[in-house]
Amino acid sequence: MSEPVDLSAYLANAFLPAASKSLPTLPLADESHVAGWRSWRPDGPMTPADLAERMPQAAFAIEAGMAKSPAYRSAILAADASSIPSNPVLPNGALDFSVQADFAGHLPVVGTHDRDLFEWMFRTLGARCEPVPISPQVHALLITGLIAPGRITATHEAWDAGEFRDDPAVTGIDQWNQAMPLLDKADPTRFRDRLLIMHDDVYAGLDASSLTPPLDSATWLAQSRAIRRHHEFAHYATRRLFQNMRRNLHDEIIADSMGFLAAFGRFDAVLFLRAMGIQPGHLPPPDARAWTYVQGLSKPEVLQVCGLVIDAARNTEAWLELMPNISPPQVLQSLARTSLPELAGPQSIELLNSTLER
Repeated sequence: MSEPVDLSAYLANAFLPAASKSLPTLPLADESHVAGWRSWRPDGPMTPADLAERMPQAAFAIEAGMAKSPAYRSAILAADASSIPSNPVLPNGALDFSVQADFAGHLPVVGTHDRDLFEWMFRTLGARCEPVPISPQVHALLITGLIAPGRITATHEAWDAGEFRDDPAVTGIDQWNQAMPLLDKADPTRFRDRLLIMHDDVYAGLDASSLTPPLDSATWLAQSRAIRRHHEFAHYATRRLFQNMRRNLHDEIIADSMGFLAAFGRFDAVLFLRAMGIQPGHLPPPDARAWTYVQGLSKPEVLQVCGLVIDAARNTEAWLELMPNISPPQVLQSLARTSLPELAGPQSIELLNSTLER
């Protein structure tokens, strides 16, 4: 059961004050972990065994409490390769690997057509082997802070070889156990990966024939891929540019705005709310995607937040219709500068316009 969340904290704008600053030159330089993924293998097909070879978390069974087990902690936190299961039981199936670009920098992406494989990656990598429930409407996950034992070992070996003598992050330090946390603090992706996993399916599981207007299946799948990719890269962008990324419906409006603009050239509030399972005056259905982003709130609070989201989505659509030439980074920044209650308010368009840098 989720820990209770204070409603005022949920509704606060967590992107400020960082989002109030001017955007840096874009695209951003890649984070340091990207080079390791580039050198690992070329873009193309791979297997679960290939992924487990690079990310040993995937070699462990999905069981409650696995991440706290001695073997897991030794293999992952202490980078002890001898603690990795020697004959792991891995699923069959095909994965696809690529390193993809966006204005926030490149990210490694692992995709699959197989729902079971997606859920396996979600639990082993995204949930640290916990058997967490996954909404059927969830088809992607940006994983951050994923410990990379292989890079811990390589950095330790480089330290022993004297390669960090001139690194200002560890000036005056001569012991690895003292240097490691300092190196980690100086570069948050030196020992940790950010990885995007995706299930290649239609957006929110919605059938092409049920859309307004209906689409053919191939077109809808292509648009869904664009929504999903730009949605997840938007989360990555708020993380890098504004130092935050949350499971919050404010974040979802921002991310789906970016995805919809890439796929359709506009934000569709009706489609967004349908995909979330949000209807006026009602709690979302038990399996709705919205529940992923309101964990810890009481049911009356969820109802209140969903009411705000309805108004915020409609206002976001109306604002973007007035901004045909706005760039994606500007959309991201303006929505991040405006809280969910502000987006839902009667002055939202004026507030959004006031956030634009001239």
